[in-house]
Amino acid sequence: MSAPVAVGLNLVWVKPEHMVEYARLAEALGFESVWAGEHVAVPARDDWWVGPEQEKHLRGPNPELKMPFAPKSPFLDPLVVLAHLAAATTRLRLGVGIYMLALRDPILAGRAITAVDVLSGGRLDLAVGLGWLPDEYRFTNNDWTARGRRTDEMIRCLRALFEQEEPEFHGEFFDFEPIGFEPKPLQRPRLPIHVGGGPGPAVRRAATLGDGWYGAPQLNATVREALKRAGREADPFHFSTISIGPMTPAELDGLAALGTQRVVVTPWPGKKVGEVGREGLADVERFARACGLTPAG
Repeated sequence: MSAPVAVGLNLVWVKPEHMVEYARLAEALGFESVWAGEHVAVPARDDWWVGPEQEKHLRGPNPELKMPFAPKSPFLDPLVVLAHLAAATTRLRLGVGIYMLALRDPILAGRAITAVDVLSGGRLDLAVGLGWLPDEYRFTNNDWTARGRRTDEMIRCLRALFEQEEPEFHGEFFDFEPIGFEPKPLQRPRLPIHVGGGPGPAVRRAATLGDGWYGAPQLNATVREALKRAGREADPFHFSTISIGPMTPAELDGLAALGTQRVVVTPWPGKKVGEVGREGLADVERFARACGLTPAG
């Protein structure tokens, strides 16, 4: 038996001091990728999770207990994490899911993104999204109401930086004359930018600007229809999703049937962000055996 999809490992749940050990084990066991993610400024108050965006996803009693992280959970900058892991691995894809582009300047972000791709030998996957916590925009002096337009422009701006010999850009939020921007990312035809989010604008963004969908597999068909409307049904495009909690081979089969090509797994029941130590390595090994991952040869 072999896994019907590529399988990535979500390292956000792992204590920082053990991330290299997990990445090396994942590579040895046949995982396709490891993934880092972010929150940058969670408010330190008891009801930090209360708000219309959060409550859409948290139904029933005690919603705060359903949150996989807390204000003081240990989040490292995901690009720094992946640069660190690039030096400790040789074949694993290195993924960010998700990266909140709208909080950033495109030239500075482009430099960091390119650095990881170059130093890893062209192994970076970048999944971008808006996030769902308005406070993170307020604390970083960004406009929550402009987040979608700003993200669209950021993606276009990064494409200019990565693909034009002397990049220039003139938009609503960012404007610069031709500049030198070297080196370029190593990946060809281009560094993959996946788009995450819910139905509506995120689907449109993925279909018109993205190289992949990093979201709910139930929306795969909707994304394919949007790709067709955008005239991009023949373009290379990759469908990924992330799963919190253990997964069975039957569940992987079900995701593959929906057209998912990569599943990023979090195989530690009852744990939250930054809580998994060395004891969790056994869970990774059990998952790899159960789902038929093939060790790298």
